[in-house]
Amino acid sequence: MRNAIGREIPESVPGYGTVRPFITAEAAPHEVHRADLTLVSAPPGTQKLLPTLRAALDACGARDGMTFSFHHHMRNGDHVLNMVLDAAAHMGLKNLRIAASSLFPVHAPLVKHLQSGVVTSIYTAYAAGPVAEAISAGQMEGLTVLQTHGGRARAIESGELQIDIAFIAAPTADDYGNVNGVDGPSACGTLGYAQVDAAWAKRVVAITDNLVAYPACPAEITQDSVDFVVSVPSIGDASQIVSGTTRVYR
Repeated sequence: MRNAIGREIPESVPGYGTVRPFITAEAAPHEVHRADLTLVSAPPGTQKLLPTLRAALDACGARDGMTFSFHHHMRNGDHVLNMVLDAAAHMGLKNLRIAASSLFPVHAPLVKHLQSGVVTSIYTAYAAGPVAEAISAGQMEGLTVLQTHGGRARAIESGELQIDIAFIAAPTADDYGNVNGVDGPSACGTLGYAQVDAAWAKRVVAITDNLVAYPACPAEITQDSVDFVVSVPSIGDASQIVSGTTRVYR
């Protein structure tokens, strides 16, 4: 078939599926698919706070072939993606698809997971450093799909990119899942990239290094969108938020 500018494109791509030419920026109608979600009515701190990332993966029913999403507000200082995938590898998970809004040199540990088959497909808007080099060298079994940031949000909302578990790097969170990015030692600012993940993923895990008393305020992503909370020593190095293409102008 031909796209809007007359270029011949395949009707399907192995590992990707049917190719649908871009027609409109309006997302297609889509049914919310947060599976088996039970609203928690117990007091704060009794149900959502889990001791480890492994416990969160177990609670979310993590299994082979799932799609895990991550956001890149911590940029080249992010620790969350690496921690989650190490935990997944220790569980023996395989054939995961990673929907990361961007990938940076700090994510170099992901390369070993590409080579071992823990991760076999990546959806992202940007990749740089060792992960980009490994992908270019053919060290991952499946496809890498590059999307714009807006295109990623549309794909999630329309159901084209369905997320099984979203992992939200939360600079501040309470034990019920209210989170923000403006407080705490890893403050990064607004959590805009993670909003669509929190709204549409089947399960959402907030990972924080600044667990505060309920209720965390302001709450940029609220407790009704978060299933579990895990407290870790550090979600990242905030000094590396200004990195790569990001500069401070005065």
